[in-house]
Amino acid sequence: MSLSRKLSATLGAVSLIAMMAGAADAETLRLSTLKQPGSEGAMAAQHFADLVAEKSGGNLTVTVYPASQLGDWTEVYEQVIAGAIDMAMQPLATSSDKRLAITWFPYAFTNYETAEESLSPGGPVFEIVRDALAPQGLTPLAVYGAGMGGAGFAGPVENPADTALQRNLKVRVWPGGTTHKVLLENFGYNTATLPWAELYTGMQTGVVDGQIGGTAVMALENFADITKTWVQYNDHFESDYFFINSDKFAGLSPEDQKVIQDAAIEVANEQFAAVKAADAAALQTMRDKGITVVTFDDATLDELAQTARAEVWPQIADELGTETLKKLETSVGMN
Repeated sequence: MSLSRKLSATLGAVSLIAMMAGAADAETLRLSTLKQPGSEGAMAAQHFADLVAEKSGGNLTVTVYPASQLGDWTEVYEQVIAGAIDMAMQPLATSSDKRLAITWFPYAFTNYETAEESLSPGGPVFEIVRDALAPQGLTPLAVYGAGMGGAGFAGPVENPADTALQRNLKVRVWPGGTTHKVLLENFGYNTATLPWAELYTGMQTGVVDGQIGGTAVMALENFADITKTWVQYNDHFESDYFFINSDKFAGLSPEDQKVIQDAAIEVANEQFAAVKAADAAALQTMRDKGITVVTFDDATLDELAQTARAEVWPQIADELGTETLKKLETSVGMN
């Protein structure tokens, strides 16, 4: 064998050994998500994992477990607190701290721009969530936005922008959905509590006339054939959080912490840029299916928000606590 070939073989062997050693030393993190394989959310979680591997030079590996493979999301939440699971991309469990109800508090923002500003690290709502999660041993990294919320109905809706109009329509709110129960009743609707598993049949049989708490995309996925009217109230911004066990995060090097934080923010920013178009596409799909879609201009959305903030927020203040509500009011220019 020539000297050059010997040198090349030696360098190759050294490189292989280095790669194997690096792989052996790599930190592996487990990430749980509810998102189904092949969905936009699951692909975003995997994109996050790919970015972490790339940005860390292979020093960090994130293994994604979609479709609640590691357990129900409420169980996963507790497991991340305990450190049995490293991190998750999912909703936050408000049972652990009532301040986390801010994640769906009505009219905390009214459009995509204010939602992104408030939900990004450093934004007022994100920082409220950070303060609430810290005592639980959780560190939020970024928000994965799923779209602006609205309400779907099995029939027509008279002048949905008129909050003074009393309608003979019963709208489903989720168990524990005090915030939206009060909102809807102030917007002229009746309400009923119904489990998610019973909602489709409830709308189909007339037990309830409509539902709130999701996005146009969610309505198409679950209720397309029984939805006749969709009202884009922009009442809340549907979102999941990237969050990690704080002890696990603190145990990483500053460089690896930055890699994880930067990767989560990059995925979040990409989604904020895409979600507005995704919502618009879902609304157009609804129209194509013959569903009546009601949207509002910015002035009308501001009026709805002002009504909710002036009349609804005082009635649901206990959902957040006085101090947190004051922070939210400051963030929207109320004091």
